[in-house]
Amino acid sequence: MISVGTPVVSDGTRRLYLGAGLVGAAAFLYGVFLGDSIRAWQSLLVNFLFFGGLAQAGVVLSAIMQVTTSRWGRALKRTAEATSAFLPVAFLLLLVLLAGVSAWAPWVHDPVEAKQAWLNIPFFVTRQILGFLLLSGISLLYVYRSVRPDLGMLDQSGEHTADGFARRLIAGWRGIHEEREIAQRAQSRLAPAVLIAYGWIFTLVAFDFFMSLDPHWFSTLAGGYYFIGNLFIGLAFLAVVAVWARERLQLTEYLGPHQLHDVGKLLFGFCILWAYMFWSQYLVIWFGDLPEETEFIYHRMNGAWAPLAWTVFAMAFVIPFVVLLSRAVKTSPRGLTAIACVGLVGMWLERFILVSPSLWHGEGVPLGVIELLVTAGVLGLFAWCYTTFLQTLPVLPLADPRLEPASAHPQAHDLHAG
Repeated sequence: MISVGTPVVSDGTRRLYLGAGLVGAAAFLYGVFLGDSIRAWQSLLVNFLFFGGLAQAGVVLSAIMQVTTSRWGRALKRTAEATSAFLPVAFLLLLVLLAGVSAWAPWVHDPVEAKQAWLNIPFFVTRQILGFLLLSGISLLYVYRSVRPDLGMLDQSGEHTADGFARRLIAGWRGIHEEREIAQRAQSRLAPAVLIAYGWIFTLVAFDFFMSLDPHWFSTLAGGYYFIGNLFIGLAFLAVVAVWARERLQLTEYLGPHQLHDVGKLLFGFCILWAYMFWSQYLVIWFGDLPEETEFIYHRMNGAWAPLAWTVFAMAFVIPFVVLLSRAVKTSPRGLTAIACVGLVGMWLERFILVSPSLWHGEGVPLGVIELLVTAGVLGLFAWCYTTFLQTLPVLPLADPRLEPASAHPQAHDLHAG
């Protein structure tokens, strides 16, 4: 088992992550001040929606495990929670977007009278900052209650002495038995709060950051569609991490074929649920045939955007659905990683097609160097935050009473035999 403080990637790789972040920031600033500013802003918005959503999705998946008292995925609980390390960076991205809202939001210069009470800069900025702080605050408190007993247990046993940031996290330590009980009670109370706040606040994010870009379009299902798609992204990422953790972090004792199979089944289920949410929204718009509703869909499914729309549908639903019907793929590390990566790319493109057609009024699809560099920059910052979390805090929830080795799951032998 990997110990606390052991690098999960090399120092050179971590410097590469930070370098990518600097290049992405430079590309964004160049686009805003010297290049095509709308492409820079929409690239930042797309990546905020994708990576900021992923940062929250990991905590939500951990909270779901806590609420359902699941045992199969306990070894993945900490690797899911590690996405929360990106939340401070996501907040900075949010502040940048809010500071430049007049440069990218159409409703600022072309207000819709019926929506002015909702779409005005002071109210927009206030609700987004308060919503982000509320959800992030609950999420970080939940993660703190999750990691505290693990750090204290390692420090108390002498296996790894807590110092620096870890020492502050276990201030006032009361002993492992009492701390374990306190942590479980706190997580059981905080997990439902995380889930409720997630559904509410991410609905606001959907309304404000992609539905409002076309001020005459509206859909009451946009919020649910967005946060369900976000959980699909989180599960695809968790599938990649599960395979990586088995090999790089040497967690084969806790992550066996059974765990991979269960992650694959969840990924399969959420790709169907995402498609169901899309179809539910599309069917109502198509059947109603109202101009203010159909324009949003028509613009994305015709002309230069049509190939990208079908690519999103294929990568986010058709390919995962067909491939994950196979049990062998769901238990194959390479197969599961490949299909999860297809889903991740498809969902990034889905975020792109939600945002860009409403902002871009030039010819063709604005998918080029500026978009690539900004995306690489945010990806680099996410990877740096994620790996920093994993090498600073225990990779496994060691004090969690539901943590079990992979061999404890009765289906493990069946999967090996099959």
